[in-house]
Amino acid sequence: MIKVVVAGGDEIFRVGICSVLKVSGTIEVAAQTGTVERIAELVLANQPDVVVVDLTTKDQSLTRTIRSFRCELPATRVVVIAPVTTNEVAYFSLTGSVAGLLEGPVPPQELINVITAVASGDSMIISPSIAQRMTDRFLRYTRNQACHAQDRINALTPREREVLAQVAKGYGNAEIAHRLYVSEGAVKAHVSHLLTKLGCANRVQAAIIACDSGLFELEQGQSRLPSPSPIVT
Repeated sequence: MIKVVVAGGDEIFRVGICSVLKVSGTIEVAAQTGTVERIAELVLANQPDVVVVDLTTKDQSLTRTIRSFRCELPATRVVVIAPVTTNEVAYFSLTGSVAGLLEGPVPPQELINVITAVASGDSMIISPSIAQRMTDRFLRYTRNQACHAQDRINALTPREREVLAQVAKGYGNAEIAHRLYVSEGAVKAHVSHLLTKLGCANRVQAAIIACDSGLFELEQGQSRLPSPSPIVT
């Protein structure tokens, strides 16, 4: 039998989940609670194979509670049911704190299958709808980040962008001077100006903006910018 603790949500949710799991014949509900403070206590007392958590519980300590008993019982798997993609869901998926992320309401047989799978050691299981929304959110963030970086890059002169491309590749001032056919003093001046315009404290921050902007292709040391002409500035 797979031992399970059901936590969070309202009483109707918990009663429904418990009824569904008992019908399976292979899952035993050892305890259930709607109080966040009691989750860790019940989990530690019963040492279940799986904990099913309803993330609709509006308590910011829920994430900390899951982390705490996961530290004590790392073998216990956690299945989270969430009505929508939340910041907590994103956190769980990125840190590997849970074995399953499901969008509620979950069909009974699907829930049974997921609990059985994670109890057997299966890796992360995510509902397709949650995975799609998280992907969309990531892509939107990436696009916004690229647009913001592009706006900052546009404030630079063509020569400063050329220098920044070399900075992003990790070259020092002497190497940049040699590659762009300019004096090292000119490179220092360009670097100083571009850092000021970009609002960066150092070259690393500037390189990150260069990469985020999508202007510079760092693979194989190639730049998307045209080769600079040998003009001393």
